[in-house]
Amino acid sequence: DAGAEAQHVHRAVGLIDVSTLGKLLVTGPDAGDFLDRVYPNRFSDLKAGRIRYGVLTGDAGRIMDDGTVARLDDDTFYVTTTSTGADAVYQWFTWWNAVWQLDVRFAQLTGAVAAINVAGPKARELMALVSDDDFSNDGLKYLDARHVHVAGVPSLALRIGFVGELGYELHLPSPHAEHVWETLLERGADLDAQPFGLEPQRILRLEKGHVIVGQDTDSESNLHE
Repeated sequence: DAGAEAQHVHRAVGLIDVSTLGKLLVTGPDAGDFLDRVYPNRFSDLKAGRIRYGVLTGDAGRIMDDGTVARLDDDTFYVTTTSTGADAVYQWFTWWNAVWQLDVRFAQLTGAVAAINVAGPKARELMALVSDDDFSNDGLKYLDARHVHVAGVPSLALRIGFVGELGYELHLPSPHAEHVWETLLERGADLDAQPFGLEPQRILRLEKGHVIVGQDTDSESNLHE
């Protein structure tokens, strides 16, 4: 029941497997300069430990993909893409750098890294049950990126909220994903933690007003529609 699952995220806390998101590591002294060139917005001035939303456009200016860019240190950026866009974005990056010849490297991490989105008003309570790291509002601000441990597993926590609620996107080595997923559900039982699927996620994203690339960006529909 997609509607009931969406309402549950509003009331309590929900988990969704978002491992299909594309995940690229962009590293090197020119990484910030490269991202400034390939995106229409700026990333070279992003502080380490912070995240910025980014939209990729093609040669004609049409949106081809979107996602987030987290700066992990001066020379390292962690880029997420849509679930279907990982290979296309990786090829787009390497194609352009064949032209620009900047000192930057790309690693395709999509299959090696799983991701779980924990969202809802009780999300912070749940994270406190599975991690000793500081998930408070001051410890992990909106659009912060932090290395943490979740259920004993080293993870990258991104505080982002595509579904509109308080949320943490947890990126971790894929062999440990099932363990972390089950631990979140077990420890969150008293908080009524439950999984939610793609359709309720789309309802929540629509309520927030966030576009879905390929559905809302086909050049034949507008944002009001």
